[in-house]
Amino acid sequence: MRTLEATGKSIDEAIFNGLRELQISIDEVEIDIIQQETKGVFGIGAKPAIVRLIEREPEQIVIPDYIANKNMPRERRERRDRRDNRDRRDRRDRQERAPRSEETAAAEAGVTEGTPAENAAAECSPAEANAERAPRERAPRERRDRRDRGNRRESTERVPALQHPVIEYSAEAAEDNPAADFLKGLLAAMGVEATVLANVSEEGIRLRIDSASMGILIGHRGETLDAIQYLTSLCINRSRKETGYTRVTIDTEGYRDKREETLTRLARKIASQVKATGRARTLEPMNPYERRVLHATLQNNPYVTTYSEGEEPNRRVVIAPRKREER
Repeated sequence: MRTLEATGKSIDEAIFNGLRELQISIDEVEIDIIQQETKGVFGIGAKPAIVRLIEREPEQIVIPDYIANKNMPRERRERRDRRDNRDRRDRRDRQERAPRSEETAAAEAGVTEGTPAENAAAECSPAEANAERAPRERAPRERRDRRDRGNRRESTERVPALQHPVIEYSAEAAEDNPAADFLKGLLAAMGVEATVLANVSEEGIRLRIDSASMGILIGHRGETLDAIQYLTSLCINRSRKETGYTRVTIDTEGYRDKREETLTRLARKIASQVKATGRARTLEPMNPYERRVLHATLQNNPYVTTYSEGEEPNRRVVIAPRKREER
């Protein structure tokens, strides 16, 4: 079991660096936060984030008999079969030598004890006996089927698949687009060389930044990217009372989808821990978009509920167990 301490400008970056060095996924490690990052004053006194990644023990894999037999040497297989046959013969001999009980002897002689109705049922034909026994045998099987269907439905609702729509960006859509023009000027003022692509639809304007300075554009937990998106949206919607509101979304290197997937995995993992321990968990401060992702991921979970507490920018999501009558 491997252990690694990783550093980064943020907690997410430190975890990403550690996972990349260990060559494993986030589901295969336990994460301990050793030190939170601090920005300092004008960069003086800044401290990186430090996390400890502890690799989980691999799950034991049970090999089915038919696979184990296939890989077993022929002599060993024959020796095992002879031993099993001998054990079966010994058990059969012991059963034949065992004394018969009074109930067994009476059953072989055709004498049954019980009420007249039970005796009449015993004397009925095999077809009638099967018809009478069928409802009793069918009831447990139907209950099992309903329980299995319920478990399958519950597992399907609890772990929905992430499906991100494919968005086609192009340079042609960015030409003469006021949002793209403002973003190009803003990036030039920041001294960032980048290409801006756009996608315009009924849902709004989506812009994608292609640049080698991805870390500078994203910032700490996407704060810089959110600020760029906020400024662009303000510029486009200055006259929204006359023209209406236009939604503007800015992304780079698929950061939005990756962050959403990370938050979704985190929400499911914490929800499992809350369900097992019965204790609520409070997560770190997040922006409104990230909090909405957590709430949407767990809104159909029958075992936990979510709510936010605190004031911006330190507002946090709390994952708490549901009461039994609410499930």
